Amino acid sequence: MQHPSDPLIAIAEQIEARFPELATDPDLAQSLEDNVTSMIHEAYARYAAGDGSSIVSDAFLDPEHLATGTLHAEQSQHPAGAMLAAEMLFDAYLPVFVEEVGAVDVPDVLRATRALHAGIWNRFPAGAIAYTEALRQRASSAHLDSRTQIARDLHDRIAHAIIAGVQRVDLVLFTDPPAPTRVGHLEDAARLLRDALGEVQDLAVALHARVGDDLLDSALARHAADLFPEDASISISSHGTPVAMPSWKSEEALTILLEALTNWRKHARDSTATVHFEWSDTAVTVTVSDDGPGFDDTEERRGRLGRRTMQERAGLIGARFAITSRPGDGTTVALIVPIGGV
Repeated sequence: MQHPSDPLIAIAEQIEARFPELATDPDLAQSLEDNVTSMIHEAYARYAAGDGSSIVSDAFLDPEHLATGTLHAEQSQHPAGAMLAAEMLFDAYLPVFVEEVGAVDVPDVLRATRALHAGIWNRFPAGAIAYTEALRQRASSAHLDSRTQIARDLHDRIAHAIIAGVQRVDLVLFTDPPAPTRVGHLEDAARLLRDALGEVQDLAVALHARVGDDLLDSALARHAADLFPEDASISISSHGTPVAMPSWKSEEALTILLEALTNWRKHARDSTATVHFEWSDTAVTVTVSDDGPGFDDTEERRGRLGRRTMQERAGLIGARFAITSRPGDGTTVALIVPIGGV
């Protein structure tokens, strides 16, 4: 059996040039090299064995190939990219392969073509299934984390405020204090209950947030006005030409950005929040920054569940997500969402 020759190196370089992210991600680059080498070796083996079939989906659960799809999902690499790379490989390597296996007549050329096709395509049913399963698990995890976050907010913030308000009312009922003290307790109770009501209203707005027919920046401005109607310390700006994104992508992005603003009000409400959209032909970059107290972003924090949920949601739409903060130096949330997709 012959082995892949030098032209394969040039073809791999063409693929890497088409996908510049490979240059910055050693895991993806190594995966490409391993898979291309394995594909070609398998094609030679199929040809030598006389296998004339190009049908490979009966082995779609091959664990070796499932790993590739999982890696792509972890790195937010859509399967269409891998399919394009495979097409480039097949198109460029077929003449080389036919020559190297010595196929001269029509039956041999046809067998060589099928062997190369099967060797390359064998990865994709398994890879696509693994990619879909990884996204399904990520979506399930984000959903469960969101439910946990809501339950914790209801318990830690809303329920505690209601209990504290009721306790002050009970204190008045049970002790019958003098009028000035009674008024003070009742005013405290009213303030606590109003705060709890505001929290419930904010939670309801966030849960029902939709982009709808708006563009993402307009939708965020609209919902921010609903969530923080009397807050003048939020500024939202947009640069470039906003474009509509697929609804599933824009809805997830809106949820992430509203969570970032909600966290700002929870932890740095006396500071100023700035949201900036930067639109390009390929992506929109959104930063949510504040000049609040900040925190050590290298330490584990009680609020890490919300951060993890935002990270999971970003992964679902192929976006990049990061939070940077230092004590006394504010916090910045950055979300880069690729434009396009169906």
